[in-house]
Amino acid sequence: MSHKLQRVLLYCIGILCLIPINAYCQNNTNVAIEDGTWCWYADPRAVYHKGKKEKIYFGYINSKGDVRISSRELPSAKTETFILHDKLQVDDHNVPSILFLPDGKILTFYTEHNGKFFLRKSKYAEDISAWEEERELNFGLNNELITYSHPVMLSHEHNRIYVFFRSRNKRDPANPKYTNWKQHYVYSDDLGKTWTDAKPFLDSKGSYDRIPYLKVVSDHKSKIHFLFTNGHPKLDTASVFHMYLEKDKFYQTDGSFITAMDGRPVDISKVHKLYDANQHQVKSWIWDIALDKQGFPVVTYARYPTINDHIYHYAAWDGKAWKDTKLINSGKQITSPEKDGKILEEYYSGGVVLDHNDPSRVFLARQVGKLFEIEEWRLNKGKWETSALTSKSKSSNVRPYVVDQYSGNKPFVMWMNGRYDHYTRYLTNLMINR
Repeated sequence: MSHKLQRVLLYCIGILCLIPINAYCQNNTNVAIEDGTWCWYADPRAVYHKGKKEKIYFGYINSKGDVRISSRELPSAKTETFILHDKLQVDDHNVPSILFLPDGKILTFYTEHNGKFFLRKSKYAEDISAWEEERELNFGLNNELITYSHPVMLSHEHNRIYVFFRSRNKRDPANPKYTNWKQHYVYSDDLGKTWTDAKPFLDSKGSYDRIPYLKVVSDHKSKIHFLFTNGHPKLDTASVFHMYLEKDKFYQTDGSFITAMDGRPVDISKVHKLYDANQHQVKSWIWDIALDKQGFPVVTYARYPTINDHIYHYAAWDGKAWKDTKLINSGKQITSPEKDGKILEEYYSGGVVLDHNDPSRVFLARQVGKLFEIEEWRLNKGKWETSALTSKSKSSNVRPYVVDQYSGNKPFVMWMNGRYDHYTRYLTNLMINR
């Protein structure tokens, strides 16, 4: 049997049985949902909410390209699922982000991969069984293709909802080589009913290579923090930057003023680098950002001295400077070679993320033998204590994510388990630690 035929049969069997790789992985009680995959951009993907009921809500893409949301009731683990958009694209970039409104109703945001932007609102509080009609929004960008969504609500701005997303221009036959990547913001002052036109705040200045990738976190009151790059590591060196937004002004990490939020892109060259890839001659990519008890940013990112050496780093701002610590060489990429042996996404790491309630706690996926396992790392009095979340697995565990908005001592952690070849070819379950 050819290698190609083996792969086709594996995928078909998994899809028909709706137990992708489950027969080969750890105990079935840890499966949060069968046939679910997500990207590591577009957050929050999983949210804890306690109102009349206590549940975890999480969004994902399945192997058919359906955009889905599920809820898991606690402590029973009873799970419900709703298809937000049937067969949008078989592409993990389209994972939905989730935002709870003050009345308990839910907004979800999702996009095509370089395409359209969608919004849906639940009809009832804490309930994913019924939704208003899907809305397609372009925010005045008639010639832009959109990817990812990052919603944030600020209580000190009367519950204004910001959404950040990436775009690039549609190809112009008259100038086919011109590509300008942008990170935009829009906002709503009526809980998502109406939205402003989009304004760029980061851009590539017409360069295809300088894609600004973005992670977002806020204090939910007045500040929004941005962790971003000035490129994709397979195209450019890609350094790591941080800045924050408060009262319509952008600031450096140390609080010094950068520029007003006036609808024009920030000059990235004026933003202080957390990590300078040009200086070290080692590429990088970002993974997560959280805030500590003082409101200082803590981040995780990866460096790539070679495509088979993905080095995880943990950096924390102490009020005066970044303290950057190497965690571990996590191994190689999680993707599989193509028929010609080429690996299309060499910089897709297993993943390294923070507990946003306690960013001294890290969850990471690293290569153990031929597969990836999930570990918990805890910073205790300046030293890292480690423990295994998965072990002796029959298939890889990658892209961990700590469920947002949970403040208990033991966080809920979710991750992908199964086969991940490429962002358009995957067959994984979403797992949960309890």
